[in-house]
Amino acid sequence: MINILIADDHKVLMDGFVSIFKNVEDFHVVASVNNGQEVLDKLKETEVDIVLLDINMPVLNGVETCKKISKDYPQVKVIALSMYRESSFVKRMKQNGAKGYLLKDDSADIIIEAIHTVSKGKEYYSDQLKNILFNQVFEEKTFNTAAVTKREKEVLELIAEGMTNKEIGDKLFVSNHTIISHRKNLIEKFNAKNTAELVKLAIEKGVI
Repeated sequence: MINILIADDHKVLMDGFVSIFKNVEDFHVVASVNNGQEVLDKLKETEVDIVLLDINMPVLNGVETCKKISKDYPQVKVIALSMYRESSFVKRMKQNGAKGYLLKDDSADIIIEAIHTVSKGKEYYSDQLKNILFNQVFEEKTFNTAAVTKREKEVLELIAEGMTNKEIGDKLFVSNHTIISHRKNLIEKFNAKNTAELVKLAIEKGVI
C-alpha cells in the first residue's frame, strides 16, 4: 500500500485527486492539506510514502516544504505538482529533493503512473516538460550543442539504471570499448565531471 499525502490550496483540485485515488487498489490517501506547514505537521504523526506537493501555497511554499521534507524525512518521496512549466522551477524542486514533477493538467493515468514509479525509487517527469527541458540544454553555454544521438540516449538511459559498461554492451550487442567511448562522449557533451553528474544533468535537462 502506498500512503499518499496531498498538499494543494485548491480544494476542487485536491478533492478530485482524492476521488481518483480511491479507485486505485494500492493507493491510500492519509490526508489532504492546504499548505506546507500542514504537510510538516502531518508528517510528524502520520506514516507517509509519497507527498504530492503543490509549489505555490500559503504559509510555506512547496520549494521550502520539499527542502524540509528531504532533510527531516528522507524516506518520504516528493512529487511536485504545479502549473509552472519553467525549467527553473523543475530544477529548484529537484535540487531540494523532489523525485518527480507533474503539471496540473496531466491526466489521471500519468499521475497514477508517476506515483507508482517514484514509490519504486525512480524519478518521473511530465512528458509535457521534456521538450522544454531538452530545448534548454542547447541554450546553456555549459552544454555542448552537438545533439545527443539516438544510440547515446539509449546508453544514457541504461547508465541511469546503474548498469555496467559490459551489461550495457551485452544488452545493445556492441563491444565494451564502444560503450566506454559513448560514456566518454556523453560526459564531454554534458560537461559533466563524472558519470553521477552526467546522469543528474541528463535528468535535469529532460534528456532521460
